Amino acid sequence: MKSIRLLFVMSMLILAISCSEKEIEETPETADTTSVMENVKAAFDEKYPNATDVEWKQEEEGWEVEFKVDGVEYEAEYNMEGDWLKTEHEISESELPEMIRNTLDGEYTAYAIMGVEKYDSKEGPYYEVKLRKGGDIEEAKFYPNGKLIMPEEDAKTGEKHSEMDGD
Repeated sequence: MKSIRLLFVMSMLILAISCSEKEIEETPETADTTSVMENVKAAFDEKYPNATDVEWKQEEEGWEVEFKVDGVEYEAEYNMEGDWLKTEHEISESELPEMIRNTLDGEYTAYAIMGVEKYDSKEGPYYEVKLRKGGDIEEAKFYPNGKLIMPEEDAKTGEKHSEMDGD
């Protein structure tokens, strides 16, 4: 009888723990702007004084903020110290720099463009193009000069790219 009781108690304990973990996972990681660290909020307000519909989300290594400026949706990232890291927003294919369009026309003719995002970062602007070829979907990142940015997995070789100069 003790074994059955112990088994029942253990089952209930495991069930209670698993339910409480699920609640934590499903709780969105958003934060009211009043709880955002003051230095992060101040840096954001300085960079985007006309932002509206601001929504903060704490990430593992900093903060992500979604907002609008003149009706356009943006997403920016800040580290815990309040340093701006990057901002992204969707753009139309026609807004891509001519050099990127030339690269796409020359090297990616078999691909259909599904979407384009522009990123602004400390290192400078770059563009991410979502491409489809048959059933395959790929993302390619380009400097404004049309050169392809090295994929992340190759970046571990330590090669530095300074292709941002537009040559």
